[in-house]
Amino acid sequence: MNGIYGRAATGLQDSSWAVNESVAKIGARGEQKTEALLNGFGKKAAVLHDLRIPIPGFKANIDHAIVSGKSVLLMDSKMWKPGFYWSLLGYRRGWEKTPHIGKSQEYVSRAMNSFLQGTGARVLTPRLVVWSSRDGQPLSTWMLTVPGAEVVNGLRIVPAVKSFVREGSADPAIVRKLQELLVKAPAATKPAPHWSDADQFKTPVRPARVDVYADDNPFA
Repeated sequence: MNGIYGRAATGLQDSSWAVNESVAKIGARGEQKTEALLNGFGKKAAVLHDLRIPIPGFKANIDHAIVSGKSVLLMDSKMWKPGFYWSLLGYRRGWEKTPHIGKSQEYVSRAMNSFLQGTGARVLTPRLVVWSSRDGQPLSTWMLTVPGAEVVNGLRIVPAVKSFVREGSADPAIVRKLQELLVKAPAATKPAPHWSDADQFKTPVRPARVDVYADDNPFA
């Protein structure tokens, strides 16, 4: 069951949650940067992108999940302004207060543990993957702690994942269960069919034969 499932930022196609469309695009960039790196591990583990948090009525998503053996590593990608982030005297960027970055992630682990109950899955502490919103201007998070998550600079995510995927091929039962949470892109709206009395005299057009032997590519 190793492979790549889903696409990053699928749920961000609806930008109604964001302050404006520009903010939504910045958020999507962070998810896509992490996606590009994680997909390189698709032969060693199961890599899933954009999953619903299994809480009824909850709109936020889990950006990424990696399954190696029976272990599950959840990741949330963020794009933050460059600077020095720390949390000794509250949450700050430099001396600027940034309380929003200290939101606890503990509910994500609890919800996923409950959802995967019976599969033998071991859900690890989620990782908060942080990228600088400005190329060439770094950010530092070594003095930042967030409840229920470990903060990882996006530039250091590859070594962290390498040590995780040594647990072996992804457990099929866990991957199948997680696939139930994948967010699907909204279908394009089709125009309503037009019908007139003259249509009843037209020769019906036979539909093209469906090739039942075509392989479905689960990694497309």
